[in-house]
Amino acid sequence: MRTSACSFEVPFRVRVALAATLLALAGMASGAPQPAASELPAARDALLAQAQGQRDARDWPLALHSFRLGRERYPQDLAFQWGEIQTLADGGQSAEAVALAQQLLERRPDDPDTLLVMGYAQLRHAGVYASLEYVDRAMQHAGERPYVVREYLLALQRAHLADAALEIARQRPGLLSAQQQWELEADAAAENVRHAALPARGEAERFDAADRALARYDALLAQWRSAGNVPAALVQRVRIDRLQALHARSRMQELVDEYEALVAEGAEVPVYALGDVASAYLYLKQPQRAAALYRQLIAANYLRHEVSARQDQDFGLQYAYADQGEFEAARQSAHAVAAQQPPWRTLEGDKEATPNPAYLDARHMAAMMDFYAGDTPGAQRALERLVAAAPTRSHLRVDLATVYAARGWPRKGEIELKIAEAHDPRDVGLETAQGQVALDLQEWRQARELSADTLARYPENQRAQRLARQWRAHDSAELQLALSKGLGNDNPIAGGRDLGAEATLYSRPLAENWRLLAGLGQRRGNFSDGRAQHNFVRAGLEWRSRDWTVLGELAENHFSHGGRTGGGIGVNYQIDDAWSLQAGAQRLARDTPLQALRNNITSDRLDLGVRWRQSERRQWSFSASPSNFSDGNRRRSLLLSGQERLVTRPNWYLDAGVEIYATRNRRNDVAYYSPLSERSLLPSLRWNHTLRQDSARAWTQFAGIGLGGLTQQGYGGSALGVLSYGQRYRINDLFEVGGTLSAISRSYDGRREREWRIAFDLNQRF
Repeated sequence: MRTSACSFEVPFRVRVALAATLLALAGMASGAPQPAASELPAARDALLAQAQGQRDARDWPLALHSFRLGRERYPQDLAFQWGEIQTLADGGQSAEAVALAQQLLERRPDDPDTLLVMGYAQLRHAGVYASLEYVDRAMQHAGERPYVVREYLLALQRAHLADAALEIARQRPGLLSAQQQWELEADAAAENVRHAALPARGEAERFDAADRALARYDALLAQWRSAGNVPAALVQRVRIDRLQALHARSRMQELVDEYEALVAEGAEVPVYALGDVASAYLYLKQPQRAAALYRQLIAANYLRHEVSARQDQDFGLQYAYADQGEFEAARQSAHAVAAQQPPWRTLEGDKEATPNPAYLDARHMAAMMDFYAGDTPGAQRALERLVAAAPTRSHLRVDLATVYAARGWPRKGEIELKIAEAHDPRDVGLETAQGQVALDLQEWRQARELSADTLARYPENQRAQRLARQWRAHDSAELQLALSKGLGNDNPIAGGRDLGAEATLYSRPLAENWRLLAGLGQRRGNFSDGRAQHNFVRAGLEWRSRDWTVLGELAENHFSHGGRTGGGIGVNYQIDDAWSLQAGAQRLARDTPLQALRNNITSDRLDLGVRWRQSERRQWSFSASPSNFSDGNRRRSLLLSGQERLVTRPNWYLDAGVEIYATRNRRNDVAYYSPLSERSLLPSLRWNHTLRQDSARAWTQFAGIGLGGLTQQGYGGSALGVLSYGQRYRINDLFEVGGTLSAISRSYDGRREREWRIAFDLNQRF
């Protein structure tokens, strides 16, 4: 924050001639040798004026010569000594100035003018606080003198105590010029902004300082606009300083609007304000503009010597790259910054090396950029090393838990967060991470309480806002739609021009763990012996708790031979982060072949499954699904599927997959497709590409290809091929939609069929 560049006004210019005369008279009274009467006071005044003029012209050698000549001629005249001290300080010889002033103070320790001169010398030599010490002493001895009070006000202002100075100035109107008064008011408002940027003592007071600063700025600007005579440059400076108050209050859109208004007016916004503007653009999800400003700060070398400012700029630029989807640029920047930091540092006067906090922060940032770029194993290893090196740094454990959760290990993340809780239990990053893990684990009450707490305490925090959106999405009603349409198909399972549509509506959670559901759907297809159609209506209840999801339902089914009531139950049990079990049973199974239903044949089905998921890069599942048909047929189906990550890049990845399927039927002399034995092997590749993504929105495309074979008893072997392409779009946590076009080539009873199919699904929460 810029403040006014104040220096001692030289009351001595106004008082110097008078002081010289008074001191000369004092010298005569004391009996000291005096020059001739003809030299009083004109010669002395002329010499003082000459010396002061040379000082004003910044001709330090000539000014020193003149002041020293005056000291020699008039040794009792302190005006020449004061002038010499000031000139030495101005000319870069502040140590000599302080030494000379100290000699005067030893003889006149309580003289306010000598104290002011020492304050002037100390300002150049040791800074504003050393200067304030002597000006304060002068104020104590001569606080009734206006020029002493004025110098005291200016000293307070230079020491960033403008509020105190302004209070005194208001008690002594007319002491300062109008320009000085305006600048003092601007500096006092700027002090409030600095206080707003400091950590608050209590959570309830987090924005109080920023609110006070903004109220003060608004009142000051309104007053100046009403006055109409305040310099435009000063008004502009106050508007620029106000940007920091808007940032401290997290009023980011107002900050950006004001910045853009200033730029449109032709104002040159100084570099000290650009960091807050860049941060606001980043907060508002405008990373391109944020990146441009961060690069400008870095190119200007602004505060690069300060560790915290340098980190703000470097890390801000890396986040801006990541938010644009330029993950490789973010990674390269982060690792380059980390490489510049040594792990150890030696403090002055300390022989022992100590850990370098900047190294830890830079390595932490590099690990997170790896994570955003999709290198989850690399990010995990890096964070685990950092946690081992600095186990009490809770934010490291929080981010490690985030990586664990992203890899599908919420229980492992929960353990890390519990350890971090021992060090900083009320940290907003910790609590929001705990809330997100609680959602993953279906710990609904914990998630609700954590979301409410973090949003109440930190309403401007984006992590708290994100958790609140996720909680609102969970705590909403949900509509699921699915549509599948065959394009010119004529296979014996789905039929020609087949259509499948289903809609399911879930209620909002009841008593946290329960949801009501209601749904309806239709399947239809054309077969050689006519059209088949299945309509159904379903209603049920779902219970979700930690590790368990149970769904029970009743369904009314209508097909060619009237209506029948069925139902089912499904259970999923998550043993740990890797293993889960699934079981289900259906009476009048909804996936009974349409041709069977057309011929008044129904089926009951049992599903048993197990899944092992090492991480997002590797998983296998196995399921067994025996079905009993009402015509006496018994079908037994087995499916083994696996997925392995082959390539990961920041915006896309490639997975290899395989499906091994086998089925047996007791009868094949039935009215629907029922091979006595069929086996298939389908290796595949699936490519997934992120077109656009931010914290809530994602647009992806995907494509797959599979080429394998199948064998059917009585018909031998044949090739099996699958091609697919689709896109998914998620607007926010409440709405997601996707569509897929696929082509399948395979044989049924020795006859090859080529199928085209389009599938569409939608999920809306409200």
